[in-house]
Amino acid sequence: MYAFPKLTARDPRPVKGERIYAIGDVHGRYDLMIQLLERIINHFPTLEPKPSQLTVLLLGNLIDHGPYGAHCVELAKALAEEARATTLLGLHEHLLLESLDGKGEAQEAWLAMGGMATLKSYGIGAPKLSEDPFDFADRLEDGIPDDHIAFLRSLDASYSSGSYFFAHAGVKPGVSIAKQSRKALFSVGEEFTQSDRWHGQIVVHGHSTVDYVEVHENRIAIDTGAHKTGKLTALCLQDTHIQAFST
Repeated sequence: MYAFPKLTARDPRPVKGERIYAIGDVHGRYDLMIQLLERIINHFPTLEPKPSQLTVLLLGNLIDHGPYGAHCVELAKALAEEARATTLLGLHEHLLLESLDGKGEAQEAWLAMGGMATLKSYGIGAPKLSEDPFDFADRLEDGIPDDHIAFLRSLDASYSSGSYFFAHAGVKPGVSIAKQSRKALFSVGEEFTQSDRWHGQIVVHGHSTVDYVEVHENRIAIDTGAHKTGKLTALCLQDTHIQAFST
């Protein structure tokens, strides 16, 4: 468990009365997802005061690399249907959706970035030699449940509360939060992580793997490489309280 002092520079906090648990990149580790959600349940009564609003945010990249992508999507969908958690669009979900649309370059990129594990989790065979992208897309659509596809297509790319802004990858520096492109929110890289610019809010993000939660004045990075390290991390924010814990 990692506890951090209050960020005094701008005295950041979510909307009054809201407690947020933001969860980093799951990447097919359903086992860790379950463990971390149980830790959140156990942590909830230990922090006072009790919030009037509870928000659990999955910051995208539910799928790929790890073996249980289909299970992760099913659980995230069920939690959304029960209004118990919100999932943001990650780069890997975007590439899967582009693959479903028959875009060959996206299919190549997705499979090269761990998508084979997700295929296996849905019981879908690997692309055949010289298989047409639209034929592969048809097999994807046949193998992935319709409600999973609809859920992934429904995902928003960001969430905002008080001093904090949440997105899978971050934001493009020099562009106001209100004018960020959807693509930047799930795919921006070092341009964001190497920038010291103030973005108008503190950006909580995954996507860029860190050994431990990194707290900067303009951003907080919480992707601790769960599929490789076995360490899936949640960040708890309420009023000026900030705390992180991992599996």
